[in-house]
This record gives sequence, structure tokens and C-alpha cells, in this order.
Amino acid sequence: MIKNFLRLYFKSLAVVFKADKLHSVLLLAIIPLQALMPSLLIYSANEIINAVAEKNINGVVFILIVWAAAFLLSNILQPVYTTIQGFLTDKLTLYLNTSLMDKSRTISELTVFEDSSFYDDIDILCQEASWRPVNLLVFGASIISSIITAVSMLVLLADFSPFISLLMFIAIIPQSIVFYRIQKEAFEVLVSNTPDSRKLSYYSSSLLSKENIKDVQLYDLYDFFIDKYKDTFKRINKGIKLNRVKKLAASVCFLTVSTAISVFVFNTIIKGACSGAFLVGSILIFSSSILYTTQSISRLVEDSSLLYDTLLYMQKYFDFINLPPSSKGQNKIINSNFKKIIFDDVSFKYQSNEDFALQNISFSIANGEKIAIVGENGSGKTTMMKLLCKFYKPSSGVIKFDDTSIEDYDVVEYRKIIGAVFQDYAKFDLTVRENTALSDLRKITDDDEVLLALKKSGFDETENLEQLLGTQFENGRDLSGGQWQKLAIARAFFGNFEILILDEPTASLDPRSEFVIYEKFLELTMGKTVFFVTHRLSTVKKADKVLVLQNGKIVGFDSHENLMHSNAYYAELYTMQASAFIK
Repeated sequence: MIKNFLRLYFKSLAVVFKADKLHSVLLLAIIPLQALMPSLLIYSANEIINAVAEKNINGVVFILIVWAAAFLLSNILQPVYTTIQGFLTDKLTLYLNTSLMDKSRTISELTVFEDSSFYDDIDILCQEASWRPVNLLVFGASIISSIITAVSMLVLLADFSPFISLLMFIAIIPQSIVFYRIQKEAFEVLVSNTPDSRKLSYYSSSLLSKENIKDVQLYDLYDFFIDKYKDTFKRINKGIKLNRVKKLAASVCFLTVSTAISVFVFNTIIKGACSGAFLVGSILIFSSSILYTTQSISRLVEDSSLLYDTLLYMQKYFDFINLPPSSKGQNKIINSNFKKIIFDDVSFKYQSNEDFALQNISFSIANGEKIAIVGENGSGKTTMMKLLCKFYKPSSGVIKFDDTSIEDYDVVEYRKIIGAVFQDYAKFDLTVRENTALSDLRKITDDDEVLLALKKSGFDETENLEQLLGTQFENGRDLSGGQWQKLAIARAFFGNFEILILDEPTASLDPRSEFVIYEKFLELTMGKTVFFVTHRLSTVKKADKVLVLQNGKIVGFDSHENLMHSNAYYAELYTMQASAFIK
């Protein structure tokens, strides 16, 4: 256990030094100085008392200077230590959080992000990155300091009574074992409570979010969410309260033992002083040494248990950082002049579902074709597009560009030729310019390109490209659902992708605006390969072919005209859903 403890500690310490070597070294340099000051102060005070008792004035002056210097240095070191610790905390927080964020880029498949345990771990790692890791040095330093202080005090005690010194040392062992176990239990409680902690955040934000406020007020849901918050809080607090009681009981027990030892020691000192066995200054040494030793041992045990707690956190950090990256593929050269995109017997099943979302999907399209994908909710339309984007791997089968599987392509390079607007498109609280240019940040300063993309999408609020959007930050301006959607489409246009995927791209637009968007869209995407998922079947007439899905299977793939004559299911969908929008 100790071996694993030390291995994990030094591995974690390497992270701290990597984040901020300068302040780490400075902090470690101060530790032994701080730790030795109490012993130096006690020793010099003892010498002063004895010199006074012996009327040695010259000796008093010299020792007094030593004591004053030690006293001054002891008081100066503390604010210096606190300042350096603050700098280190800032650097370490920045390093850890950015390393967590950077790690996410290696996880290209959405399955990881759809696992609730993943968010439990991320919640702990991100929320506590600002204080836990710095404890590696703070508690580590405190432990070293406490050891140095305790040892120096025990040495002073041993000079007078080896038995008392040994007794104080032995008292450390059971106290350490109990506190380690209590602190481990505390961290386990924290981990087990993480799902409920995320629920607390969700319940409170549900009452305060812009997205939910209309429903909350309309149906008066305040008591409902507040009661759920209270019940969850009580459940979380139950384990925490029990752990606190255990820690308090252990502290009281060991303090009682320490007090008993101290009484025994003081009795020994008084008897020795009365009999003349000890000098008067020995009383100071004994009393101060006992006090500092008890304090140091208590701090040593508690800080060791807290350090152990921090190491459990760091183990979670390393577990996340060491997650194997998604398979990236070796082929970095993406052939944009491909002849065909081929789905070859592709099936897919989500981890949380027993049923297949897609089954035995086989079709091919030529480069430059525009394909409409239709079907009822849950038929697998969006899933198919996510497979094409390499958000998931097919459970079986293969997706190819000509003869090359998309799994053979480097995922970053592959996605440089694909632009997509999904139903749940992102609304970034950034400027109009930034929201548009996120698909190709190399051109973010090109006003003409930004304005052209906005014009293509029909976004008509272009007078100030630096206007901050959203309501989360000061001076931010919110947009209608339709304008946000046009902005998302502009983002796809701005990237000038070879392949465009539009998953219900006009769901927030009225029929007239939708018609205009598609007219422009078809005109502006000449020569590009386009997939668009839609429920408004009046728009499918603009596609070269229509792919019809039902329960995860292809039940039709042809032009609109041919399907209307040959596919009863498609004709029924079209008649029911599109008649009101036919132009």
C-alpha cells in the first residue's frame, strides 16, 4: 500500500512541477525553514532562561539576537508561503483544466459522452481542479514540516527522557490508521454522491434557465423542483454527516490520549525540577515540546489522510487522461474527388438499447448528388448522418469513399471536408463573427467571407459582426430560433465543405423562409455532395434522390417522382405531410 501511495504521489507531484516548476521549488525551499523555527525558538528561549538564572548577561544578549531573528523569520515566512501557494494554485488550476479539455479532443466518438458515469467523473475533476491538486504540495509540504517539527521536538525530549519521546512517537501509529480509513471513506462518499450532485445542479438550473422558465412559470413547478432538490440534498448529506461524526469522534479520542500523555509528562517535569534534576529552562523545553509535538503529530495524521484523499482524486485524473484515444486512422490524405460514397451492409446499435437503430443499410451515391433522407421519428435518419461524421463506428458493415473505409482516415482530417447542421445545433455565446467562422477559424478575420456566408443563409442581422450573442454575458443579444438556425447554416457555408449534412436545417423557419433557404441552398451547393434530413416532404423534390427509412431499414431509394409511383409508404408520407407546402 505504501509503495502504491508513494508511486502515485510522485507521479502526481510531477504534474505539479510541470504546471509551475518555479513556485513549486520555492514552496519546497520554505518548508524546512518553517519547520525548524519552532525548535530554534524553544531552544533559544531555554538558553535565555538558563543564562538569566546564571546571570550571564553576555550570553543573554547573543541568544536574544538569535531568538529575535528566528521570531522575525518565522513570521515573514508564513505570508511568503501563502503568496507562493496562491500563484501555484492559479497555475495548477489552469494546467489541469486545460489538460482535461485538451484530452476531450482525442475522444472523437460520442459513445463516451453519452455515458452518465463519464459526466460523474468529469464533474469531480473539473469542479475540484481549483483546489485539490495544489494540496499535493500544501499537504505534502505540511507533512514534511510536521515531521521535521515533530522529530526536532522528540530529539529535544529524548535528551531529557528517551521514554517520553518514544511514548509520543508510538501514539502516532493508531491515530494514522484510523484517519486514513476515515478519509478514504470520505472520498468514496464523494464519488458515490456525484450523480446526485449533478442532479442538484440540474434541479436548481431548471428553475433559473431561460429555456425552462416559461414551462416552470406556466405550470408553477417551483415547489416540485425545490422538493426534489431538498430530498436529493438530504440523501447526499446523510453520508457526509456520518463521516464527519466519525472524524470528530476519532479526534476527541486521540486528543484525550494526548492529554493524558501530556499530564504524565508534566508530572515528570515538575518532580524533576523540584528535585533539582532539571534546570528551570527545562520546564519550557518540556512544556513547549509536548505542545508542538502533539500539534505536529495531529497535523501530520490529518494532513496525511487529506493527502491520501487528494491522491484518490489524482488517480481519477490519470484514469481520464490515460483513456485510450479513439481510433484515428492512418490515412491523412482525404480524396475530395471521390466518385462514390458507399454504405455497405451497415448496422448500428446504441450501447443503451437492445434494438438496432440501423439494420443492413446498403446504398451508394455519386459525388455531387443531393440526397434527401426521410422517415418517421426514430427511423434512424440522424443516426445514419452521425455515422457518416464518424461520431460512431458501425456495429457491422463499412462506410467507404470509393474503395477506402472512412475508418482508415484520420478523424481530424476527415472532418475537414464535412460540414453539418444538426437539429440540436450549438448556440455559442460568442460574437456574430465568431459564431459564423467557427467552422474555419483560419478565415475568421475575413469580413467578406463572413458576410457572404451570412448572406447565403439568409441571416439578416449583419450590421455589427462584433455583436455578442446570447444572454449569458453582459451586452449579449438573443436571437429568434429562426435566426439562430440561419447562423448555424451560415457556419456550414463558411467552411466551404465538400460534403454538407443538414439534419432538419429549417425546423425553426416558417414555410416561406424555408422555401427561400432551399432555393438558395441548391444554387449555392452546385457540385457538392449534400445530405438533408427533413420532415417537410415538400422539399424533397429538390433532391436528386430520396432515401426512405422505416424502423432502421431502407424501404425506398429513388427519385421523388419514381417513389411516388412505386412506393406506397413514401407516397402516403408525402401526401400526409407535404400537401400544405407544395409550391
